[in-house]
Amino acid sequence: MVLPLLFAVGLAAAPQVEAPKIAAGQPAQVAEIDAAKLKGTLVRLAWSPDASQIYLQTADPDTRGNVKLRHYTMGLDGQPPKSVDAEPDWAPGYWAWKSSQAAPGMASWRIAIEQQQKRMSAVSNPSGGDMAKGAVGGAGSSGGGTVGSGGGMSVGEAAGAAYNTQNASVVTLKLKNEVVGEFVNAPALPGTTFGWGPTGSGLIVFTPPDGRLVLMDSESRKLEVAGAKSAYLPAWTTDGKRIAYLEKSGRKKFLLRVVDVTLPAK
Repeated sequence: MVLPLLFAVGLAAAPQVEAPKIAAGQPAQVAEIDAAKLKGTLVRLAWSPDASQIYLQTADPDTRGNVKLRHYTMGLDGQPPKSVDAEPDWAPGYWAWKSSQAAPGMASWRIAIEQQQKRMSAVSNPSGGDMAKGAVGGAGSSGGGTVGSGGGMSVGEAAGAAYNTQNASVVTLKLKNEVVGEFVNAPALPGTTFGWGPTGSGLIVFTPPDGRLVLMDSESRKLEVAGAKSAYLPAWTTDGKRIAYLEKSGRKKFLLRVVDVTLPAK
């Protein structure tokens, strides 16, 4: 895809960067977003070329499966998003760059896409509970941890767990062996769980299933952003100086947070 000229002007190539040498500040709250007022699910977050404005997009499906897209813009002054008729001219180019399968300027640093059917619990805990760890017995259970022993899972509970398992369609996005996105019985939306760094840097920011915010370079070296949690839609400015993301703070509430980033000197 050829990026629009307005956006492409700011994409000067940068040297590759080692993630552990990046200095990342504490996430700062910029604004609170009430998703209920935006109508639909938040699916895109994009930076303007001068990093002064943020674009948000929501998708609102109806009962027939038709999806209405809604568009919002906001500054960094703490004011809530404002509805606009269409996405800004720079937003499609930014999103194409942010959510590309390959790192901008590094075609070989590429996300692999895996699709498979898995047997999963209908009420599984994303963080992994005892069943996810393969444990059925409690601390007082005997060696084999048999069902119903020592305070473990009862026969009825085991039967219920088996009943509640179901086949799920799982799409996993991987960079080498690192999962940078996973979608269970849902459309795979590239860019919602990751965002590429400056062109040529080989950097990516992504959110694992536990909601942390992680930076990684092309050698799979990582740096975790301290203080980040429940992160969604991570987005890097094209100059690499800031990362924005949404932090889920309530049932339909999000905090827009921004992290200042200092890349190592060339």
